[in-house]
Amino acid sequence: MPVASSVLKQLSRLLFVGWLLCASVLPALADERWVAVQDVSLTIAPDSILDFSQFSAPDSPIQQRVIANAQGHLSLANAPDKPIKFLVGSLGFGVSLGSLPDHALIDAYIQQYKMHGYNMVRLDFLETMLMQDRQHDFDYNPAQLDRFYYLVAALKKKGIYLILNGLSNDNGGYGNVPSRWIGQKKLLAGVHFDADKQAHWKKLMATMYGSVNPYTGMTTLKDPTVAGIVLANENNLAFTQRNGVSAQLKPAFSAWLTAKYGQQQALKTAWGNELKPTESLVHRSIGFPAPDAWTSKRMADTQQFFFETEQNTAQWMTAYLRSLGYQGLVTAYNLWQAPAAHASRGKLPWVDMHHYFAHPETTRNNEMQVRQDSMLHNSAAYIRELSVAKHIGKPFSVTEHGQVFWNPYRRESSLALPAYAAFHGWDAICQHSGAVDLSYAPTLGRKPIIHPFAVGTDPIARVTETLAALLYLRGDVAAAQHTLGIQFNHDDAFTNSAHLGSTPSDISKLSLVTGVALDWQGNSIKRVPAIKYDGQVSWAHPGLKINQQGSLVSLPVTSNVGVKVDALIKKYVQKVAYQASKLSVMADARWAARLQDLRHAGWLKPANQSNMDTQVFESDTGELVLDATHKRMTV
Repeated sequence: MPVASSVLKQLSRLLFVGWLLCASVLPALADERWVAVQDVSLTIAPDSILDFSQFSAPDSPIQQRVIANAQGHLSLANAPDKPIKFLVGSLGFGVSLGSLPDHALIDAYIQQYKMHGYNMVRLDFLETMLMQDRQHDFDYNPAQLDRFYYLVAALKKKGIYLILNGLSNDNGGYGNVPSRWIGQKKLLAGVHFDADKQAHWKKLMATMYGSVNPYTGMTTLKDPTVAGIVLANENNLAFTQRNGVSAQLKPAFSAWLTAKYGQQQALKTAWGNELKPTESLVHRSIGFPAPDAWTSKRMADTQQFFFETEQNTAQWMTAYLRSLGYQGLVTAYNLWQAPAAHASRGKLPWVDMHHYFAHPETTRNNEMQVRQDSMLHNSAAYIRELSVAKHIGKPFSVTEHGQVFWNPYRRESSLALPAYAAFHGWDAICQHSGAVDLSYAPTLGRKPIIHPFAVGTDPIARVTETLAALLYLRGDVAAAQHTLGIQFNHDDAFTNSAHLGSTPSDISKLSLVTGVALDWQGNSIKRVPAIKYDGQVSWAHPGLKINQQGSLVSLPVTSNVGVKVDALIKKYVQKVAYQASKLSVMADARWAARLQDLRHAGWLKPANQSNMDTQVFESDTGELVLDATHKRMTV
């Protein structure tokens, strides 16, 4: 196909550039056989073939705020019926430069972001750059604060919207913090329970975003250039407590259990032998399950406690921003794949997610390792998991994604992520981080070699952004012909799953074939009548319902041996049902049945290649084909 051929040619050229780059930046390994890079510029020339500035609106000062429209997509306030897709460029100044650059360099960067096709940018770790080497709380570096104000004004002038974090890391605005890029003050978890840390977050918002920008004449919070604020980045409780829940949370948990059960005996009746003799509501000594524990009464209550706590935190944070004059979109809890995390995000007006394939991990020997297998070979699991994090009727963005260096198959995500983002109609995508760099020349940042999460100087990651501009923003890939709601409820989120739970693979694989979105409690078809809603499946049960004039009508259920065994286990051996459902033989049987349901509904053409046995997935548009067995995808 023409697109696939173009992709291969572009990848080959950029891989060669990356190969030459190694020779220039690793002189200790170089000899006379290596040729140094002579042209270190990474800038795009105006009106060149890579100038994508025409993909977004012409330069014009931003006047209109970004909103969530009635169809659950992003649009401008003065044109709510016209959805807009945003290609978001990560402003990784901390990675490439070590800090916010001067005014002239800001102008140069923004011009390049515009020519890459970005119509929105994301800035994180702002407080880290403002507080670098500062000794007192909230004593921002005045030069860095001025550059931030200038950055906002320059983006506004160019018509590029901005996403900000309310809180990027654990250190916030605390002074006298050595190694600021390493979280030390436990602020991300503390804002849920600690009154002092909650007050710190509020002061951070008031001082960092609530003061008047001298270049715009308004506060950052009142500026429509700010499309959205992530209240606190990646502060899901299941994530911040992933190494074991802090004992400091026990009093709050005991208070929550008391409100639910009233007395110790009622808790004992509900939990049975799970409640230890040494645990007491009165003494606030009820413990938490291990992070990797299976389902249990304790796990279910812990997850619901986390869920309600996260909702309370989002509510008071949002109310405080509103009191400072902010009218834009807010989101939070943009990490974690467990059903309980999906339930938390579903309560927010805008859903945002982060996810990676081959995210670097630190071993027990304090060494970094990256998985070396193919993303396509496991049926693009990380993209499937992102796809089923979308909630029907709500804007959905992915502001961090990537198949991370030094995974040898990184080119896979370059094609797959933007293609499936376009197929599912995501509202914004952003590869993390530092989308644009001006030169390979070393600075204070991390340019001398390719690093994980450094997009601007990484040839493969840059290809991803180029393809995103074409496949996603320009619209080369068509949207799915159908939208399938995934009904899930309280039991799916809290009782029948755990902290390390995930969407069943038979559900997530639907995203490779047709449009999907989560539907909390399954009532969106009536609650949000303006949305496209063609059918519904259940998270935990077989079958397909079709929307017929506003009512969901069940089709005959496809069954097979695996589906029947799965149902029997759930009915008679509930203690092992969760573990059994994860077995590949069971999941494959369920997937085969769901695929047949789509065929019976007429959603797939007779020639559609999707097949459980061959592990081929073809979209209902016929444009996307993923062959997991052969690690191949075509567009």
